[in-house]
Order: sequence, then structure tokens, then C-alpha cells
Amino acid sequence: MATSTLGAAWLVDESDKLNNKKQKRIVKHKKKAWRVTSNIEDVERFLESKRLDERLGAPLEERPSDSLFVVDTKTEADKPVKSEPTKKRKIKEIGPLRCYAILTPNSAVTDPLKKRNRVRLPEERGDPLLRKVMEERRAKGKIPTRFLQSMKHHQENVEALAKKKKPERLRTTFDFDLWGDAGDSLMIGDKKVSALDLSDQLKTYTMEKMGNRVYSRPPTMFKKTTGLKPIEYPHPGTSYNPTYQDHQALLKEAYNLETKEMKEEARTRRRLGPMLKKIPVQRKEEDWWSEMTQGLGDDEEPAKEEEEEVPCVRPTKPKTRKQKIRAKALKWQDMRRKKLKEAKKRLLELDRLRSIRREIRKSEELTAKRIEIRKKEKEAKMFKPAMLGRHKYEPPPIEVNLSEEITGTLRGLKTEGHVLIDRFKSMQRRNIIEPRVRQTVVFKYKHKVFTKRSHSEPKGLKVGNRNKDKTPVQ
Repeated sequence: MATSTLGAAWLVDESDKLNNKKQKRIVKHKKKAWRVTSNIEDVERFLESKRLDERLGAPLEERPSDSLFVVDTKTEADKPVKSEPTKKRKIKEIGPLRCYAILTPNSAVTDPLKKRNRVRLPEERGDPLLRKVMEERRAKGKIPTRFLQSMKHHQENVEALAKKKKPERLRTTFDFDLWGDAGDSLMIGDKKVSALDLSDQLKTYTMEKMGNRVYSRPPTMFKKTTGLKPIEYPHPGTSYNPTYQDHQALLKEAYNLETKEMKEEARTRRRLGPMLKKIPVQRKEEDWWSEMTQGLGDDEEPAKEEEEEVPCVRPTKPKTRKQKIRAKALKWQDMRRKKLKEAKKRLLELDRLRSIRREIRKSEELTAKRIEIRKKEKEAKMFKPAMLGRHKYEPPPIEVNLSEEITGTLRGLKTEGHVLIDRFKSMQRRNIIEPRVRQTVVFKYKHKVFTKRSHSEPKGLKVGNRNKDKTPVQ
């Protein structure tokens, strides 16, 4: 029992020693210890309340009661009765955005610096004494020469700005016909209504109620892009039972086309043949060695090149006054000679009026011929496919059956071509769609290969000849 009491007393003494640590000594006569030793919370609280009163405009005791309190004059009967909650939820009214609300001033304290961040006007800059002297001189009509040109240019710019046509505002409402003649009139489809002596507004209203209003279309809408027919009749030789003459004509056409392609291929091969010629590896190495050792044996006897003597060029002297006068006189003589030559030429042209008329007539005939040729070329161009893209139009191969393939019956006929390809090529030929090339590029991505954690070996252990298993993951 005595032992336990002594132990408890020892624990109490140790805890007292820990709690009653010796405080750190502070030098109080230094400015550094003012914050630690002095307590100014009440002063800070008082100053903060004063600042709050300044921001709100006035202290609470000086503000009127109307700004702090609201007198409820409504009776219980006047107050709106809360209705039963419905499923529809009221849409919250969107007030001013927070990003703009934080920019509004919320303090009644005026800025002590009235001229904060104000840019001075040009009249306020510079020396006031010099400005006063300049104003007095300008009042008397004495303007410096350096300002006259700038004043003139300023006046010209003001006049040009006054005469400048104001840009049209961007239109948001299109209450007129875009494709009309004047841009503000409508084309009425009904001839009876358009013939009436009424205003455009009344005519438009009448046609809208009748439901027969027709807007004017652009002229390019009715313009044909090709002279070809939508469906062209096939060659008579493509029939399942053609005549001998028609079939031979079709075969000749296909033969001519095939011969042309073979000639073009042979021509290309003949031109590119020397370029695509194969060279043996041994000869290639010999040629490379001869090219790389070119000029290495010429260092034994270097040719002695004599240095060419550069002639001494004397600096040009400035012209004398006499030379300048002479050059000026020669220039005037040359100008006078050219003027006399032009005058003589004009006098001679009066005598050749007939030849001039003949030249004019010939030039007019040539112009008329060129116009006719261009017109014919334009008409011929309507029957050819236009260049709508970077690819040229390639005509489809001729659909032809050989003599042994013709059976005379539809059931045993060997079909050539395809209906969809024929329609597709027809639209390209008639400039409805641009010629296209089928894309056959296939992108093949490399498979990612990594070692699974279950198949990997521990790094700390050394295993015998054991291959790591790499499992491809697709």
C-alpha cells in the first residue's frame, strides 16, 4: 500500500514539472517584443467597426429607421394563402451574373485621389506659357510654316470623310426578294394579280392568302451545265441479237480504243526504258569508285595559273558646271527632236486614211471571227465533261460481246457492265458530281506487345535458360 502511494506522488510531481515549464525570457524594452507583449485586439475591433460604418455610409445609430426596419401593415387576411405544393416547380429567375456583381462598388467611401489614373489631354500637356504665346499668335493670324501643311491635310481628310459613303448595316430581317431586279420587289406568279394597279405590299398579301406566291429565282438556276441527255441510247451493236454491220462497227470502235492504249503504253515504255535499265552491282561499285576518285591524281603537277592583272579603276570625278549645262542643252534638243518627229507622224497619217480604214475593217472582221470561234468552242464544251476537281473524267470501257458470245437470246446472253456504274459515270459526264478515284489505302497499325505480370519473372531471381513469354494483346 505504501509503495503505491509513493509511486502516485512521484507521477504527480513529474507532471507538475512538465506543465510548469520555465517561460522564455522576453526583452520588453525592445520594439520587436511589442506584438508579443501588447494586446491590441480591442483597438483592431474598434477600427474594423469604423471601417464598416464608412463602407455602409453611416453608423447604425445615425441611419434612418426606414433603412433598417420594415413595418408590416398587412393583416392575416391580406397575406397570400400558401397553395398546395404542385409537381411543377417554378423556374428560378436569373438575376445579375456573379461575375458582373462583384465588379459593382459596394462601399460608400469616396476615393481620396480624384485624379487617379487620368490621362491628360493634349491641351493640358506641355508648357502653359508657350501654349499661351502660341494661342496669341494664332489669334493674330501668325501660324508657323510647319503647321500649314498638316492643317491642309487635316481639312482634306475632314472633307473626304464627309463625302465618304456610309457602310450599309448588316441586315437581320430579309423581308424582300433576294433575286429581284432592284432587290426590294417581289415577282408575283399570278399574272392577273401582277397586272392590277396595287402596291407591292397589297399584292404580296393577296398572294400569301391565296397560297400561290412565287419568288423570283436566280438566272443561273435555269442555266444548263451540259448539253448531253440524261439517258443516252446504247450502241445498236450491244443488242442481244444485233445485225452484222452494227456488231462489226462496235468491234472496230473497241479495237481502235485498245490499239490507242497499247500505242500509248509502248510510247511510255520507250521513253522511260533507259531510265529504268538495271545496272549490275559490280559495275555500280566501279562507277561509284571512279566518281569519288575523280581529280585526286592531278595534285602531282599543279598547273601554274598566272594571276590576271586587274586594271586600276580611277574614281569618277563630279561633273563641272560647264558639263552640266551642256548635258542639259543636249537633253532639251533630244526632247524637241522627239516632239517634231511625232508632229510629222501625225501629218503623214492624214494622207493614209484609206489604209487606216482598211486596217480597222480587217481588225473588226478578225474580232467577229474570233467571237464566232469562241461561240462554237463554248457549244462544243457543253457536250464534254468539265474539270470540277483534280481528277480527270475517265470514260468507262466499251461494253462489247465477241461473236462467239452472242447467243441470240436474252436468257443465254453474257452481261457486260453494271447499271449503277453506268448511272454514276453519266452523272460525272453531265457535271452533276466531280470525277472521283476509289481509295484503296488500308492503314495497318502495329500490335502493342507487352509482358503480362503473371508471366514475368522476378527481377531478384536468376532462372536458367527460360524464355520470357510475350503475349500479344490486340
